[in-house]
Amino acid sequence: MFYAYDDLRWTSSQLGLVMSTYGAAFTAGEFALGRLSDRLGRKPVLVVGLALFSAQFAGLVLFRDPAWIVLSFLLAGLGNALYDPALSALILDMTPPEHTAGMMGLKGMAGSLGNLLGPALVVLFTPRVGPRIIFLGAAGLVYLLTLLSGLFLRAPERVEIPREVSDTAAVR
Repeated sequence: MFYAYDDLRWTSSQLGLVMSTYGAAFTAGEFALGRLSDRLGRKPVLVVGLALFSAQFAGLVLFRDPAWIVLSFLLAGLGNALYDPALSALILDMTPPEHTAGMMGLKGMAGSLGNLLGPALVVLFTPRVGPRIIFLGAAGLVYLLTLLSGLFLRAPERVEIPREVSDTAAVR
């Protein structure tokens, strides 16, 4: 927030536009793209989603014009909308049924921990290195995660549910 106001000289309306663009893209993206990993596979959707998610950090490093940063946050919101459902589905694919609630709880806890530690680390390191270095580091970490996911992630074999079983479950 201080980077936007102090360094970029944005108004509160410009900051609000950028932040709401991310949320709107994420919401619309989950609605429109949430089942894409069912059709294309978990791994490719997860990797593309992570790559797009990094656009917000890259945009804050590369651009000063609000329009370009809005575009980067739009891409990041769509990326989050791609990888989040794919990650949840991958976790459910790999987890025995008796442990699904616990694993989804751990996924939520990891996300909350990131939401807690991310800003805390920004407060700790920004006075020493500046916000653009923080954004560059965040982009680098997401790019590294994208690369590692692309190289090493092995999705479990897909289990096909017989049509009559899935039809019966839909009736219940």
